[in-house]
Amino acid sequence: MSNHIVQARVNDQVLEQLATDAATLGLESTSAALREGIELLHRKASQVRLARSYDDFYGGAPAPLSEVTSSLWGHPAPPGESHA
Repeated sequence: MSNHIVQARVNDQVLEQLATDAATLGLESTSAALREGIELLHRKASQVRLARSYDDFYGGAPAPLSEVTSSLWGHPAPPGESHA
């Protein structure tokens, strides 16, 4: 795997906050802080993709509750189903 250099323009306030946040998290450099931020971005995008796949699968309707979940949380069984 090769490494690449990326650049971003940020204002002084963002740079100062980045340094503060990096120190708080024990990150040793601006690069380490930016890599951490990119990892969070990837994680968030993955969650959004998963949520969209649920929406696509269920056509925007809420996912049905299983009988076990319905029983545990006291929700009525979906129409046409029973808890028995």
